[in-house]
Amino acid sequence: PLLRTFNVTTSFTISDVNLGVVMSHTYRGDLRFSLVGPDGTRIALHTNIGASRDNENVLFDDAAASAITAHTAANDTATATTVAPPYQRTFRPATALSAYNGKNALGTWTLEICDSLNADAGTFFHSTLHLTATTTLLVDKSSVLISDPQNGLTSPKAIPGAVIRYCILITNAGVGTATTVVASDPLPATMTFVPGSIRSGTSCAAAATVEDDNAIGTDETDPYGASFAGTTLNATTASMASTANFAVTFDATVN
Repeated sequence: PLLRTFNVTTSFTISDVNLGVVMSHTYRGDLRFSLVGPDGTRIALHTNIGASRDNENVLFDDAAASAITAHTAANDTATATTVAPPYQRTFRPATALSAYNGKNALGTWTLEICDSLNADAGTFFHSTLHLTATTTLLVDKSSVLISDPQNGLTSPKAIPGAVIRYCILITNAGVGTATTVVASDPLPATMTFVPGSIRSGTSCAAAATVEDDNAIGTDETDPYGASFAGTTLNATTASMASTANFAVTFDATVN
């Protein structure tokens, strides 16, 4: 077989694998493609599919609408100047790439291409291995007494009427980017939310961006959003890169 390798030098846990291939061949049905992971796990991508049709310009993705067996187009575009990605077509592979999910990406990945009949000619041009890392979100909630009706700001106590400032800190401890992050924190019945007190930032100490109490408006994407509805504080952000932090603070009074 023809072997092409991808060397991954970062250790992380996989949540998704896609692989794209561009190559010419005068009889696509002769071809077999397999991907072998660093631990030896072998996945069949394409197994003698396409009969006498020419070439391969395909992204193999478990999320594709159709399986590779549905690849009945007469010819794919595959030349030395073909640009990919994007690939011309996307199909689910013969065997699901999800077999790699949860495994470590570190090491050498090998794409094996075999002409099982050795009767027609072909040329390999390009391949892309896309590995998605899992994300690990850590959530920490802390509180500090701000004031009480008797002592003011000096050594306040948690008595009725006291104001407590809560902070919810979210950290992406994984190597992948977390998307559509949502956190919810219900306030206990013994506490009452202080309207207009929500602030956001990258840490509890740096949470200074004013967030209104509703879940609409530009303040929801600047880049963090926060709102209070009923008895629950909700915090959102579209994405968090690896090692990024996202904090929301708000005040509540002791009933």
